[in-house]
Amino acid sequence: MSHRNGVISVLVALPFVSMTGLFGKFLSHSPLLIVQGRTVFAFGALLLALFAIRKAIFFKNYREWAWLMVSGTVLAVHWIAFFQAIQVSTVAIGLLSFSSYPLFTTFLEPLFFREQLRRRNVLAVLLVICGLALMATSNNDDSNAIISGSVVQGVLWGLVSGLGFAVLTLLNRGHVRNHSPLLLTCWQNGIAALVILPWSWSESWDLSGKDWGLLFILGVVCTVGGHTLLINGLRHVRAQVVSLLIAGMEPVFAILFALFLLGETPSGQTLLGGVLIIVTTVFMISRSEQS
Repeated sequence: MSHRNGVISVLVALPFVSMTGLFGKFLSHSPLLIVQGRTVFAFGALLLALFAIRKAIFFKNYREWAWLMVSGTVLAVHWIAFFQAIQVSTVAIGLLSFSSYPLFTTFLEPLFFREQLRRRNVLAVLLVICGLALMATSNNDDSNAIISGSVVQGVLWGLVSGLGFAVLTLLNRGHVRNHSPLLLTCWQNGIAALVILPWSWSESWDLSGKDWGLLFILGVVCTVGGHTLLINGLRHVRAQVVSLLIAGMEPVFAILFALFLLGETPSGQTLLGGVLIIVTTVFMISRSEQS
């Protein structure tokens, strides 16, 4: 039952998480500024929630704070790369290249938890590279954002984002069973906000009321709701299974949202590369769960 509840928690989180990519298009500001606003709103909302339910808001030892510094920094890098991928290309390219992250998880999980690495993963990597190559050479997406070389940039930034999320997922897997998901999400966002502050401080903070409202929704609804549910799912579900669910379904939700809300129509070649990535990921991680 606990495994089932963990899967349900991840599935409920998916619509919230899937919408985050659209904010890279809704907000005409730099990824640094978007992530700064997102993390500040998320940290504030979670801190108030912890006070309201009278939960402990601090960790007890320096080792936990050191781990939070690392995971919060990784979170900041992941989100900056994620929004950069979407802004230089399209929501579809950013999300589909990011969806390769479960393979990073598959290769890194044995290093984190001393679990066996399967030889078939090498074939999976080759297939994913083929999918990424199809996406990177696609140049006919119906989007004004596409300019020379932007698709390749989107794919590369998406891979950086995927690697960051894989590392973050594994870091959270090692600690979520001993701590509240609300507490972990709160301080990871707080530290992420603190880490990028020296760089975002020099950005142009000329935001309209609409921009502030969008950042509030991104920080409170998508981040607090989505990522708290994801971290809660990791209490009962292996990181590879969470990766499978997100990689298989998040791009579908995101592309549909982008189609109806932004009018972005991905090219057939982009979709073919994305399908190859997702099918390979789903197949490989399903096999690893059966082993």
